[in-house]
Amino acid sequence: MTTGIYTELEKIVYDWLVRRKIAFTFQSPLLGGRFELGGAIADFTIDETDLLWRVHGDYWHKQMAQSARDNVQQELLEAEGWTVVNIWGSDLETPEMVEVTLSKALIGEEVL
Repeated sequence: MTTGIYTELEKIVYDWLVRRKIAFTFQSPLLGGRFELGGAIADFTIDETDLLWRVHGDYWHKQMAQSARDNVQQELLEAEGWTVVNIWGSDLETPEMVEVTLSKALIGEEVL
């Protein structure tokens, strides 16, 4: 189910999950969402697991200030018991890369 508008990268992930009939929640506000310092909007949480996927565009999320915010947010989410997996846009460039990246993400691993 979608509760908001997704980016091109989020749509790739969304469609991959739907095709595989994996239950998930899209755009979940956590830790106060956008209204609390350190709050988060989780791009995807995989239902009945502790997996939380954040889909990052390389340009925006590799900037120093945003990267620092992302790191703090990840620490807070992990302290709440989430296994946070960062999915980078550069790892979703081909169907083969999508398959490898998201299969790893489903077991809580990131492409490094």
